[in-house]
Amino acid sequence: MQSPEYIGAKLRYTRSAYGTLFYASLPLGDEPWVPVLMQNMNRSDIEQEIDKLRHWLQTASHDHAQRASYLHTLGMTLMEKFHLNASFEAIDSAIEYLREAVNLTPLESPARALQYLCLAAAYLFRFERYANTATADIAISLCREAIKITGTSHSLRGSQMKVLGDAYCMRWNNSGDVADVNESIRYYKEGLDLDLPNNIIRIDLTHALGLGYLSRYQVIETMWDMDTSLQLLQEACDATTGTYQIKNCMRKDLALGHQIKYLRNQDPLQINRVIALFQECIDHTPNSDPRLAVCYANLGTAYLVKWRKGGSFQDIARSIEILQYAVKMSEVDDPNCLLILGDLAKAYQDIFSETKVLSDIEFAIETWQKAVDSSHGPGQQATQLQWKSRAALERFNFTKSVTDIDKSIKFMQESLENTLPAVAPRAYRLFELGNRYKLKYKITRDEEDLTTGTTYLQIVIQDPSMHDYIKITAAEDAMSFFALAEDWKQGYEIAALLMKLIPPLIPRFLEAFDVQYVLKDLEGVACQAASMALYAGKEPSVALQFLETGRDILATSIEDLRGEVGILKEKHPELASQFLAQRSALDIPAAEDTDPEQRYEKGNVFENLVNKIRQLPGFEEFLRAPSEEAFKLAARKHPIAVINLKAQSRHRDSISSPAVLSWLWDVAMKPILDFLGFTKISISDEEWPRVCWIPTGPLCGFPLHAAGYHADGSTEAVIERVMSSYSSSVKAIINGRHDTQTTRDVTGNGSLLVAMENTPGATMLPFATDEINMLHKLHTSMSLDPVIGKNKNDILSQLPHCKIFHFAGRGFTDSQDPSRSHLLLEDNGKSDTLEVGKLLSLNLRQSQPFLAYLSACGTGQIKNNTFLDENIHLISGFRLAGFRHVIGALWEVSDETCVDMAKATYEGIRDGGMSDDSVCRGLHMASRALRKKCLSTPISRTEGRVRKDEVRNIGLTGEVQEERASQRDILSCEEDDYVPCHWVPYVHFGV
Repeated sequence: MQSPEYIGAKLRYTRSAYGTLFYASLPLGDEPWVPVLMQNMNRSDIEQEIDKLRHWLQTASHDHAQRASYLHTLGMTLMEKFHLNASFEAIDSAIEYLREAVNLTPLESPARALQYLCLAAAYLFRFERYANTATADIAISLCREAIKITGTSHSLRGSQMKVLGDAYCMRWNNSGDVADVNESIRYYKEGLDLDLPNNIIRIDLTHALGLGYLSRYQVIETMWDMDTSLQLLQEACDATTGTYQIKNCMRKDLALGHQIKYLRNQDPLQINRVIALFQECIDHTPNSDPRLAVCYANLGTAYLVKWRKGGSFQDIARSIEILQYAVKMSEVDDPNCLLILGDLAKAYQDIFSETKVLSDIEFAIETWQKAVDSSHGPGQQATQLQWKSRAALERFNFTKSVTDIDKSIKFMQESLENTLPAVAPRAYRLFELGNRYKLKYKITRDEEDLTTGTTYLQIVIQDPSMHDYIKITAAEDAMSFFALAEDWKQGYEIAALLMKLIPPLIPRFLEAFDVQYVLKDLEGVACQAASMALYAGKEPSVALQFLETGRDILATSIEDLRGEVGILKEKHPELASQFLAQRSALDIPAAEDTDPEQRYEKGNVFENLVNKIRQLPGFEEFLRAPSEEAFKLAARKHPIAVINLKAQSRHRDSISSPAVLSWLWDVAMKPILDFLGFTKISISDEEWPRVCWIPTGPLCGFPLHAAGYHADGSTEAVIERVMSSYSSSVKAIINGRHDTQTTRDVTGNGSLLVAMENTPGATMLPFATDEINMLHKLHTSMSLDPVIGKNKNDILSQLPHCKIFHFAGRGFTDSQDPSRSHLLLEDNGKSDTLEVGKLLSLNLRQSQPFLAYLSACGTGQIKNNTFLDENIHLISGFRLAGFRHVIGALWEVSDETCVDMAKATYEGIRDGGMSDDSVCRGLHMASRALRKKCLSTPISRTEGRVRKDEVRNIGLTGEVQEERASQRDILSCEEDDYVPCHWVPYVHFGV
């Protein structure tokens, strides 16, 4: 769920545009007020018309036949006044006159349908200023009354569906309830299904439906909603041929849609499109139009968004320049002035984060005060005070002055005093106030600050009306509060509640890449909760259940849609049949779903079915984190070690340096192995014990299997005592073993071999082809049928039928979006990719191929710390697709060494009869052999070193080109200062 400043972003500066669209879409006849509103009059003209109408009403008799019509005309004219200058008095008076007109009109009069509709629209205008949910409820009721007295073929039915949809969409801005958005979408679609007599109404409904999907995206964050929204908004914009005001409204909302998408994918094409659309708005708006200032403000904000997502300093400078110009253009009494002031203040807050010049943040605070002074009503004041508090917080983060944090607290308290009790922003303000006290407590250590801060946070956590997202955020903050105070009992109570909130946050209908995006704010939560449980003296199984609930959620969501349900089939075959049918409907990518609109409902049906199954005896933990008994059963075959590392414990050196490997040995690996009884060096190659490592948080990506002292002759190392495997969670181990037991081997004996020696746009890998040629012979000797693949189509068509997939080439780790990490392929001489996201959409469970060997760098690497606990990388992609085992690398690997490692590993697999244990043993023995070779061969300090500028550029020349040519990497891998030996990056994930 998006933070408050993004929720409802589509409604920024839409007041006048909404009015223009509303009037343009009505099927108007000969009503006396039509000429008034269609003249596009200025403020002076409007005032004169209002005076004339009021004079007529004062002088005409109360029983005059046209009185209701003139009251309605005056109400509509006052709506136009509000449309131009947002006068509170104007919209309140408009509603009064429109309602009086309704009361004077006979029930059987056909005029009542239009009167109800216009009165409903007036209430929506009022809602935009007061943000009172009751106002939207009245609009909904009026629209329903209008619908009751008109048939489906009535000329007003399209407009009725539009206004009713708008009412639900606006109510969502207060409630945050996705059900309101779904209702708005339903009514917009019903309107479009009508035989509409007016093309303007169709355009208006198409535009509104696009905004409806954009609103829903901001709640549930599915890319299908986002892409559908942009498609509809573009369609409405292209079809609009009316006044520049209407066209600009279309351009603006289309731009905001692209801007919200840019906030997710950071695609430069998106933000460039945003800037171009806002520039078009400026180019088509006359200098005499006061709304030109808003157009400039939108453009300035677009540059600000670009800056926030990795833009240049020129972008923030350009943003400030444009916003300053917009402020100068705006009129003091223009309600948009305070919004423009707010945008300028945000820009100065951003530039302060870069410059640390106090005058910048002081200017921001002063500008927020101007916005507060320009506010109309408590709702607006509350918003501006909230932002003023944030600016004061920025100053505190720099000065660490108690005075500054006290000011931030004061402003947020004033914001809360002006906030209505049942609106969505209240939760965020309570949370922020609690957070301020936590920051103050860190300095003062005053128990009163602790008590006050936790009280505010617990109000958020315990309020059932609050959205789970903000409750989780508040609970995480409260846990850290209690950790500071070493109050482990209360901290644990918060942690236990927090873990119950996480599963419902991930709806069943989300696709894998949507789940990944929702999880971006949960990093580290489960690890913190597990630590709290242990400090509170709870059993280790409690902490482990916290980790299983709050980590590896993406994998769990996929496993839930694909795992075996044998016991359910045996005991409740009918329910099992329903379950399989429902989950199959959800396991179809939205792009391939014939009815993607129904995914939300399918998800609800599936969730209800899961809850029904959990009511059955023996199925209480169905699709939940494993029980303590399940943990013990999982570790019966070989030990499982889960290592929960606090972020502050992370070593400052590079993860592959000798200092870190010895540190890991001393603080974690040696104590664990000693506890397990693995205290001696294994003498026989046949008697190697095996341990499965599950690192969490900052430890993900560390080479735990390589921990130890590796000087010649040293035996103090993990590799000298045990074989190592990795897993993302205990549940992944349980599911993998269950699949192995229940799935027949139907893949045949095919092996798919892919060598990318010459990847378009990258340097040559001379040993990749040698590796595949060697494996072709070796696989033949293993009674496999090797097939050579080259492009993505070859791979995707062969994967369901192969037992082994081996890739020798280049891997790429996407630092922003792990689902875009990929293997580099070739297609007709052009570069092509096989992305993690594509792998996650595959389901190979029926054939369950044996091994994917990724002889490329960074296939097990996570460069975005936001997703450490989700383990989203190429290795996990192949595991979740259905491979029982995957071998990959944590960072870059030597091209020549890859050949030796692959040969030795496969020989070990062959000698072990291609059993599950043979994969781990094969890689272990190959690593030991290469380690021995490394220790016996002197190497220079610079061997294996990768400099940052060498890593980040494809266009390498000279000596650097030669050095990089032998590394199976493209663009970016782990920026380690020193790699002690080539065997360290190789890891095994599997059963």
